[in-house]
Amino acid sequence: MNPPTIKTIRCADLYRETQDHAVDLVDVRTVDEFNEIRAVGARNIPLDRFDPTTLMQSHQNAAEPMYFICAVGGRSAWACEMMMAAGYQNVVNVEGGTQEWYSAGLPVERGTP
Repeated sequence: MNPPTIKTIRCADLYRETQDHAVDLVDVRTVDEFNEIRAVGARNIPLDRFDPTTLMQSHQNAAEPMYFICAVGGRSAWACEMMMAAGYQNVVNVEGGTQEWYSAGLPVERGTP
């Protein structure tokens, strides 16, 4: 049996979605990376402190997907895999991560939230 495929979204497409409604965007990079630069609206849950069960409990609307972002897409893909293994399938990896978000000229925040 093949493992489920991780859904992905391009940064520009996710940004357009944020203009229509709030999304749950989880940045799994380290605190220092997050404070340096991040996509507007992202919340930080570093991968080394990642707990799918706790994260599922904090997610406001299970019908809405949870989006994961990191620097370029590797760690966020791993977070998606962890969520799916824990039984939560409605997860999406942000292609290209924060580097792509910034390169595309999409809004970012800097500093401690």
